[in-house]
Order: sequence, then C-alpha cells, then structure tokens
Amino acid sequence: MLLVLRALLLLGLASMLHAARKGQSVSLNLGNGARRKANTVRLVMDPSVQTQHISASSATIANMSLSPWKYIDSCVPSRLPRRISHAQCLTSGCMSLEGGGEDAALEAKPIYYQILVLHKIPRQVHNRKGGRKTKQFDLRLETEVIPVGCTCVRPSVIPQKPQEGSLGIF
Repeated sequence: MLLVLRALLLLGLASMLHAARKGQSVSLNLGNGARRKANTVRLVMDPSVQTQHISASSATIANMSLSPWKYIDSCVPSRLPRRISHAQCLTSGCMSLEGGGEDAALEAKPIYYQILVLHKIPRQVHNRKGGRKTKQFDLRLETEVIPVGCTCVRPSVIPQKPQEGSLGIF
C-alpha cells in the first residue's frame, strides 16, 4: 500500500512538473468506477516554482573538492524526468592538500544515489466510434542509480613493500 502511494505521489509530481513547463494543470484518476469525481485529484503547479539547475560556476563544491567532478546530462525522452545530471570524477587520485597535484595514496570514487523515475511505455487504444487508434502511454515506475559526486577513499588494494634482500617478485 505504501509503495502504491509513493508511486502515485511520484507520478503526480512528475506530471505536475512536465505540465508546468507547458502551463497546464494535471488531473489524476485514483480509481475506476462510478464515483469518478470523488477519485480524481487535480494538481496545479505554482508558476513561481522553478526547477533548479546545477551551477557551472568555478566556485562550486565540485571544483573545491579534493576529488573534483563535473556533471554530464543524460536525456531520455521517454523518462520522467527527461534530464538527469550524472557526476563524473575528473581525477583518479585525490588532490594534494599542499597543492602539488594528485596524491596517489588516495583514490577518487563516485558517490551513488538511488532515484525513482517514470518511463513512458506507448500503448495503442482503439477508439470505440471510428476504430481509429489513439496514442496513449502507460507509466512504469523504476529506480536508477546515479553518481551525484565524488569522494576520496583509501585504495582497496594496498601495495606491499618488498622485504630487504628480496627481489620483489611474487
């Protein structure tokens, strides 16, 4: 039940954001049956609310980090939201605190976050009167794991120093 409510909320918010770009309102039918009016919720987006875009300023956290990253947008027309920004680490190591370049003793690794998205699935419905097909969509709720930033970590494999007198061959 909670998952259904969560999906309806996400669907409503995604539809609301999509409609707000077009200046429309959205109605959601929460069930079928004779009480259609009682089961319909109308969502209207406040026009003063704007979607936030990631700043490209050089003073962002991404550039100040010891493991800097940049954002790359992925755009999928059948997905809501259509545009999702993914972080990409700019270095394999972490920047030295002394400012001397990369510190190979640490590794830059992405930080992942799981998000909910909706995918439009086309469905053709026959019209009762003329037999013409009308284009409709079903929405499928899915999760995507996206990188949202980068952080410094210790290497997963720490190289061992060869012992005195050995050749260092294993």
